[in-house]
Amino acid sequence: MRLRSVLAIPAGTPVGREQLESSADAILLTLADARVPVGRLRHLALEALPAIASAGKLALVRVNHPRTGLLRDDLDALTGPHLDAVLVNHTVEPQDLRDTAVLLREFELGRGVEPGRVRVFPVIDTARALLRAADILQAVARCAGLVFDPAGYAWDVGAREEELGPRLAYARGQAVAAARAFGLLPLVAASPFQLRFLAQSGFAGAILTDPTMVSVANEVFGTNQFARRRAEAELQAYEAARAEGAAVARYGERVIDAEAARRLRQRLES
Repeated sequence: MRLRSVLAIPAGTPVGREQLESSADAILLTLADARVPVGRLRHLALEALPAIASAGKLALVRVNHPRTGLLRDDLDALTGPHLDAVLVNHTVEPQDLRDTAVLLREFELGRGVEPGRVRVFPVIDTARALLRAADILQAVARCAGLVFDPAGYAWDVGAREEELGPRLAYARGQAVAAARAFGLLPLVAASPFQLRFLAQSGFAGAILTDPTMVSVANEVFGTNQFARRRAEAELQAYEAARAEGAAVARYGERVIDAEAARRLRQRLES
């Protein structure tokens, strides 16, 4: 799943031609904005999903937290062949993802969709969630990564959000480390001014609201040629070592094991 650029559609707004014709990897719809009636948000999302699929993009939907009592109806309305992933709003503990996964499996089985097809991303926007991120990411097999919401996190801890710099460096690093440790995707809600900085911090992609910034995100979150050549060389070393019966390969001072090789393949595919 490649998610360098995720273009978010404002709540209550139909998906337009500009978004569909952009080079974004995915379109993100939301059902989790209390300012717009949830019935209208579901209707707009259901209409948009086939168009997003036809445009060759992944369709993501930010759904309501299980404790709101809205999640079941959210997933009932949208689970089907055109839904690729859901972002679980305000995830705070592993059970939030387990509850979501149980409902997804029910609707997938009832509609002839391959179980596990719809992936999940917890939205990390509190200190509590950040400290439990590793447990949250391991809660269900269909978890594909996380979304770090710096504005929500800053509000939760009483900090001021910043464009660049050290103020939220610990939180950014924790989010990246938690996802990368399990070979998953760390995504981040970002302003246009942060993209290169966040890519250099280890994030795999960004959620954007401006279609004109999609090409920038695709560039900075893509694998550059130097990194690609090194990944190919490390993977080649691992495969040669395995062919000789070794469990790991040495590449300079690095040790390449099976997990490292899997991540290298993932990086090259993206």
